[in-house]
Parts: sequence; structure tokens; C-alpha cells
Amino acid sequence: MSIKIRQSIPDDVYGIQNVRRKTWPKTYPNKKEGITLEDILSKFADDNTPAGQRKLEEWKKHYQDKNFKGWVAEIGNEIIGFCDAGKQKNNNRIFGIYVLSEHQNKGLGSLLIDEAFKWLGKEREILVNVARYNQQAINFYQKQGFTRTGKSGVFDRAAKLPSGKAIVEIEMRKEF
Repeated sequence: MSIKIRQSIPDDVYGIQNVRRKTWPKTYPNKKEGITLEDILSKFADDNTPAGQRKLEEWKKHYQDKNFKGWVAEIGNEIIGFCDAGKQKNNNRIFGIYVLSEHQNKGLGSLLIDEAFKWLGKEREILVNVARYNQQAINFYQKQGFTRTGKSGVFDRAAKLPSGKAIVEIEMRKEF
């Protein structure tokens, strides 16, 4: 079956969350950083609760924002990867790219980020935050022309875990 890349729509949040739920446990536990599998799984513990469903409904509102866009990769009706991006006041940003592990290293991440690059344009730099220990993602972004800015920290709420721990990220930049 062929892989299709398309712009995401509000109802894709469920498939996108499924990709997150499957990729985060394989990506973010890190003994040296003190991030356990349980820490990561706790991020998704309320997915099937009313509170979790409310979060997904809130997330749908991003799609009404003209400065936010996303793309999904799908096989049939299954979302197997996604990329979200945004236009901000002083720069543009890649919010994340995730591809299910069984579909990685096949060029899907590049196809997804290319869609973001087309939409974001070349007028302003593009920033992305990456877990400082996620060498696979760092390598991917470097291949896309990103360089480290030297900034690190906990930049957004997605990096904060229910356990109170946080995923420390580095900032990377693509300039034109």
C-alpha cells in the first residue's frame, strides 16, 4: 500500500496522539537523564478518560489558527507519522515530527518537513526543540540544515511530564 502525505485536519488529532503514544516510549526514556519508561507512559495515562478526550478536543482548535499547520503520513486510513509547524512573531517553528518506528529511515520525516518548509517559507529562521539526548533527531535536523543555537532547557509544556520530571531540550535553528 502506498504512503500518502496530506495536510492534517482537526479529526486527525486521535491518530496523531496514537503516533505519539507509540513513539514516545521508544524515544524518550533515558537512564542518564533519569527519565523512566513509567515517566513517559504517564504522559498518556489519561488518553481514554474524559479529561484526556477534553485535551484532544482543545488540541483541535489549533487547526483554526492560520499560523499553525500540520501534515500527516498515512497508509490507508492509518496515520503513521506527522509534522506540526507554526508561524510566530519573530521566527517560524517546527513543533515536532514523529514517525512510527517501523516506518522510520524511509524518508517520511524528510517528506513531512519538506511540506512544512514550503509553507513556512524562507523569510524567517525556523527553530525546533529536540531532547538533548535524542541523537537520531539531532542528526535528522542537521541533515535538514539545522544547527545548534547553544540554548537548552525545558521550553514547552510537552517536555514536562506528570511525574514532575522534564525532558531537557536543545534548540536548533535553520537560517536562510
